[in-house]
Amino acid sequence: MGDVTRTRQGPGAVAYDDVNELIATATRLMQKDAAPDTLTPDDLRRIGEELDIPARYVDQALEALARRREEQAREAQARERLSRQRRARLKQGAWAGVALAGVLAVSGLVVRNGLTTTLAEVAQKRSQVRNVVERRETLHARLDQLTPGLNRDAEVAGADNRVAVEQRRYDERAAAYNASAASFPTSWVVRLSGLPPSLPLSSEVSSW
Repeated sequence: MGDVTRTRQGPGAVAYDDVNELIATATRLMQKDAAPDTLTPDDLRRIGEELDIPARYVDQALEALARRREEQAREAQARERLSRQRRARLKQGAWAGVALAGVLAVSGLVVRNGLTTTLAEVAQKRSQVRNVVERRETLHARLDQLTPGLNRDAEVAGADNRVAVEQRRYDERAAAYNASAASFPTSWVVRLSGLPPSLPLSSEVSSW
């Protein structure tokens, strides 16, 4: 009957074989709750006395521990200071990059506007050359029907001179554009803007 009662366990019952382990676990938990989170120097001296450790060694250990804690705190502060400095430098670098990008964008826009203006002037000079060339051709067609003479030669020379003058003016503006477009960093603006890298001079133009 006793054996039957010992083996019969109701809800929440604990076997006799587990009692020792349960008591040991409960004792550890109780000791853990009863243990203070910190100890005073007097507590440490008293513990040292129980362990036959002289109080002066306990005091020296406390001083060494305090110095180590102070050193660790200084190292942590130094790391935090370096981290803040790095973040500040990164922030400054980011703002500097934004400012530089803005300056480059504005400079590129100014350069592009200058090239566009010069290109328009070149187009105007080319149009003037085309006009005087067409006038000279019209003059030649009209003079071919007349008898050669001094007046005819003078008109032809005047027409040729006007063409030469306008071609020289065209060459001046085209050469100015070519020199600017080939210089650095204007050449990068030319590539990015899709502007012509160079313009032909009058000697390279077969038809105006």
